Amino acid sequence: MINVDIWKQRQRLHYKVRDFFLKQGLLEVDVPMLSEASGTDPQLDYFETLPPTRYLATSPEFFMKRLLANGYGDIFCLTHAFRKGEFGERHNLEFNIAEWYRTGFSAEDLQQEILDLVNEITGLNLHLKRTAWKQLFEKIDIEKLKAEHKGWALEEIEDYAMSSIIEPNLGKDCAEFIVDYPPQRAALAKIRKGVACRFELYVNGIELCNGYEELIDAEEQKNRFLDDVEKRKKMEKPIPKIDEDFLAAMEKGLPECSGVALGLDRLYMLALGKKDIREVLFI
Repeated sequence: MINVDIWKQRQRLHYKVRDFFLKQGLLEVDVPMLSEASGTDPQLDYFETLPPTRYLATSPEFFMKRLLANGYGDIFCLTHAFRKGEFGERHNLEFNIAEWYRTGFSAEDLQQEILDLVNEITGLNLHLKRTAWKQLFEKIDIEKLKAEHKGWALEEIEDYAMSSIIEPNLGKDCAEFIVDYPPQRAALAKIRKGVACRFELYVNGIELCNGYEELIDAEEQKNRFLDDVEKRKKMEKPIPKIDEDFLAAMEKGLPECSGVALGLDRLYMLALGKKDIREVLFI
């Protein structure tokens, strides 16, 4: 458990985060974290209650997009999120998140705003660097990894290389945004010119956020959900209920926007010079 002095420092940083968004003119929202439906991401495991089944949200994304479709404009949320099976020096089952959406922003516009926030909170004065997903693997011997991990799909090989070889070297003394993801990794991002408008930010080997220039096509989103469900079946994972309210909001009309989820605990680790998430959390 963190001591009271670290908690006070953390709280001052938390106030600064909220003040940053308010100064930018965003509206703060407080959304439910317990839902009848859930996301379908095959890489995530969800907490669910006993009947009647409810899901703890892995992020406030779906509800916030429903607000966007109802004319709320630029919004932010500082809240808790829950992901089953995630724990360690940089992970916890329950963690703190800042999520925000900017209407009319491109992914590049939002990246600059994220950098402004990170620099303000950490005092590091980092410069922005962008690296395409494909560039990350230019020095990785994929064929050798395939031979070492027979039976693994290419996506599993890439995930392994990313976490064990590439990730620790990202964002050395800079804010390094990984961009131009392959379409199969688009998640909830638009696809433009053959690449997904998705990005992740790394600073000193730590992933801080995941963002998109948001997909606004309801039919395409539904198809992606169905594809995710098939992947989850093959992985023998539970099949959550698809969020029909979210799809209905998209059909109503999601504005052109970009959004991002940023891990606040990791940001505070960076600002306070800590190496373990447990040093900045009540656990």
